[in-house]
Amino acid sequence: MKRSLWKLLAALLALTLVVAACGNDDDDAAEPAPAPATEAPAPAATEAPAPAATEAPAPEPTEEMAPELPHITVGYLQWIYADEAGKRIEDAAKEAVLFLGWDYETCDAAGDPAQMPVCGNQLLDADIDVMLTDGIPEAFITDVLERAEAEGVPVLSAGGEVDPRNFYIASFASDDTDLGVQLANYLVEQLPDGGNIIVQTVPTAWSDKRITGLNSVIEGTGITVVDQWEGDFANLVAGTEADVTTKLQQYDDVDAVWINFSVASIGAASAIGALYPDGDDPDRPLLVTFYANPTTVNDIRDGRVDAAVDEKLEWQSWAQVDAVAELLAFGTQPSQERAPSYDGRVFSVRQVVTIDTVNAMPADSTEVPAPDPPGDYEEYFRNKWCSLFSGVANCG
Repeated sequence: MKRSLWKLLAALLALTLVVAACGNDDDDAAEPAPAPATEAPAPAATEAPAPAATEAPAPEPTEEMAPELPHITVGYLQWIYADEAGKRIEDAAKEAVLFLGWDYETCDAAGDPAQMPVCGNQLLDADIDVMLTDGIPEAFITDVLERAEAEGVPVLSAGGEVDPRNFYIASFASDDTDLGVQLANYLVEQLPDGGNIIVQTVPTAWSDKRITGLNSVIEGTGITVVDQWEGDFANLVAGTEADVTTKLQQYDDVDAVWINFSVASIGAASAIGALYPDGDDPDRPLLVTFYANPTTVNDIRDGRVDAAVDEKLEWQSWAQVDAVAELLAFGTQPSQERAPSYDGRVFSVRQVVTIDTVNAMPADSTEVPAPDPPGDYEEYFRNKWCSLFSGVANCG
């Protein structure tokens, strides 16, 4: 698909929104603009998702209702593929893109902020039509986003919440504040008499929101953050191992280690394991982190990690691709909600994964079941696309 067509589509979309806003009668209230993705209300953590209604058979597509999607190339700007959360998100995006028969290009910045613009420009040089990414702050790749906008290449984010958001046309993400709340609730349960914790963060909006969740829970509980520091994006495993080792030697009585970036928990687990080789040592601090990735699940199974708050991140990638398909086929503006509802389903559901969760899984499994799932997001989007669009070879 030629980029000029994207520009035309974007212009028509903008015109449609202006006309809709100006076309109200004086007596009618103006329709509010969609809220930014980071401000969209998220489902309460304890609120069970609405049960999925029984679906009626999908109608047979007609020429009018089932347009054929144009062939495009999707480029994926990866933060760090070695982080299993990033791998989960990108692998899901690739699966969804290939299901629709589109071409796929990727570039891995390997966690280096200096490499992110290089990757972004490399993808644009490859003449991609759409760019997807996984929660990279816009400030890290401003020049790339400005170039993409000028060339008519829409960019959509998934993964962590992005704030501010001036370029991404959509951003699908977990509720990072609630992720922090749920993990902090686990700490309060484990430390009923209070205690000292050390906290590693990274300089992103989603990391800040997780700390906001933590602080909102531990206030007045006797749990004190005795040290908080930022991890090095370019050295999150070995660097975290060194940092945690130093801080556990510096502070006499640390009851828990909190790691905000999932891949860094590997380094933290190594540090704690070296200092406390006896897993039953009563002085061993708890280790809590984000996302029950395969390595983290095995670390929980082996007693190296105590808890990880998780969500089926992959739904966000399918939502990205769905937004692109609807924009192409119908000119539909992507949802500005962090976690839209799809026919009554909200796929953004969180849970804290502990040894009890892992023990209930098959012994060789690292796939954590979704909590009370409101439906299979992959099946949902495949069925939707096969009903809406013609010419999708994988629909059979």
